[in-house]
Amino acid sequence: MSIVYCEFKGTKYRVKKKNNELIITSQEKKKGFVNYIDILGKEHNDLFMKKVTEDEIDSIYSEDIFLKFKNVYFEIFADKISKKAVADNAYVICTDSEQLAYLHGFEKKEQFLYVKTISRKEIEEIKIVKNEISQSKKSVQTQEIVRGKNIDEWLAEQ
Repeated sequence: MSIVYCEFKGTKYRVKKKNNELIITSQEKKKGFVNYIDILGKEHNDLFMKKVTEDEIDSIYSEDIFLKFKNVYFEIFADKISKKAVADNAYVICTDSEQLAYLHGFEKKEQFLYVKTISRKEIEEIKIVKNEISQSKKSVQTQEIVRGKNIDEWLAEQ
């Protein structure tokens, strides 16, 4: 499952649609942002939100991240790379292919889901696939490949 992001005033934010409103979130307190209130009504001091309109947003897109391991692109388990994964040098990849799982030593997590933890040294490339989400435009998909030393820089930004 992809994570949905938007570009708002030149910055990338996670975005959710809630009651026909768009809500962007940030881990930094910025002008116009207020403390995030979760679905249970709890107010958070470490996550901030702002309600925006579609007209204020440059683009909305889903983003999928794939790590290349042993010459095969695998999805990231839990859809994103966390700061903890970077700090621990432990990246969890997954597949629904029993054949690939057996070939590359994955563990069965549940029916049709196999996982494996790999280190940074085992990551050959990172592929970022963006699918623009727009009601008025034709869907556009773009891909970016991160290689070599750029992998460490990209991971540090996560």
